[in-house]
Amino acid sequence: MLEVGTQTAGWLSFADPDGSLERAKRLGFETMDLGFPQLSYDAPNQTILPSRYDLTVEEFMQPYVRMKQAADKNGIGIAHAHAPFPIWRKGEEAHNAFMMTALEKVMRTCAAVGCPAVVVHPVTRSTKEKEWETNMQLYRQLMPLAKETGVKICLENLFTVNTGRVLEGVCADAEEAVRYIDALNAEAGCDCFGFCFDVGHANLLHKNIRHYLETLGHRLTCLHIHDNDGQNDLHMAPYTQTRYYKKCTCALDWELFIAGLRSIGYRGSMCFETFRVTDLTPKPLWDSALAHIINIGKYFRDRILAPEE
Repeated sequence: MLEVGTQTAGWLSFADPDGSLERAKRLGFETMDLGFPQLSYDAPNQTILPSRYDLTVEEFMQPYVRMKQAADKNGIGIAHAHAPFPIWRKGEEAHNAFMMTALEKVMRTCAAVGCPAVVVHPVTRSTKEKEWETNMQLYRQLMPLAKETGVKICLENLFTVNTGRVLEGVCADAEEAVRYIDALNAEAGCDCFGFCFDVGHANLLHKNIRHYLETLGHRLTCLHIHDNDGQNDLHMAPYTQTRYYKKCTCALDWELFIAGLRSIGYRGSMCFETFRVTDLTPKPLWDSALAHIINIGKYFRDRILAPEE
């Protein structure tokens, strides 16, 4: 309940899963957000380069199974996973077909290691009509796999950038997110779609975080927790972009985040997507930086579970 962890990028070594998970346990990790690799392209022809996704399902999942064994040994769970993206590109049928193959391997691997949910980014398009049609078609293709594996597919609130301006992407509004989740689950006939709320993305678009969480309610499956200045997708630790620093009035209001999770009785994981902390920190300081992030998560948990005053 409200187990705390981060994305695996920056600290998990698949070459040394035992050492990585022993270290994570020592730093206070209770769970993790399992990241799967992105695709690489041979520009300018955009040919998909060979990758792990060219392996058979059995070969693909081997390092993840070894990682799961090390995680079990150290009492660390897997909260959810993050699939590669984008899952669709206009007019790029080779990419789109390959992504469906890659997603099948991701979801079967999740099932094999006991990962209950995977974040699969929806697609932002030029109009809401095209967006709805494309996303419903894509998620329909994944419905049978979600039912077979028992791995819940989570959409996420996104932003886009055009000529340097941050604009709303698909599911930027809570009501739109609810429409997708309810429509997909009704069509599937079961609860196989959920939502990953990215608090940093919501802050970039100046959304009321408590309203978004309360609108999602029971549909909220997992979290991506990170901080930014309201202008750039920084993926920093909470409280590093304080609203009182240099009169930064668009910094994230963590009190609204805590209040929203309290209000809906959220009991899922508390996973941070703060990979730029390790990107920007010298390696000798990584342990203290990661431990600090985990301690923030435990502080959030204490506040969410505290009795009403």
